[in-house]
Amino acid sequence: MDSRVYSHTTDIANCADDLAHKDIPSLISQLTNPDSLIRNEAHDALSCIGAPAVPELLKALPNADNKLRWQIIKIFDTIQDPTTIPILMKQLMDNNAEIRWAASNALLNLRRVAIPPLLEALTRDFDSVWLRQSAHHILRVLRDNGKLTPEEEQVYKALGDIQSTISVPWAAIKALEALKK
Repeated sequence: MDSRVYSHTTDIANCADDLAHKDIPSLISQLTNPDSLIRNEAHDALSCIGAPAVPELLKALPNADNKLRWQIIKIFDTIQDPTTIPILMKQLMDNNAEIRWAASNALLNLRRVAIPPLLEALTRDFDSVWLRQSAHHILRVLRDNGKLTPEEEQVYKALGDIQSTISVPWAAIKALEALKK
């Protein structure tokens, strides 16, 4: 196993070429190092590797503690790979607010690509208060940036209702139907 630590000065254009895929597990383990410099360098290296690092990061996520999960989600945020959307959706229902916030931001950075899976989650897991709160945040930011359709705006409004567990799934279904047209 290569124990090199990659510095912030690593040429970003060449870092993926410099890092063999066999280094990914060791870089993931460095994300838990007590030394913040080592953690940051591992984060930067994995972010630079990008999509090829995603499968190993996904494997590490289920058994990770909150600190490591947060680190992995922040890497997903940097990589912006749509294949991470399903796991990010699950993180929106996590009990830990920092995990939910990081997942929300990662989904926001995926922009409109994340909307259909978010709407689907709201039709399925509408009883999750954490999901509704996270979806409200995501849709508010997208609305404020003028990125929502009128149907998606209705989902945002439904998330603010007192009886959101009743109104949200119906609004989400209508928005999904509108996206399919």
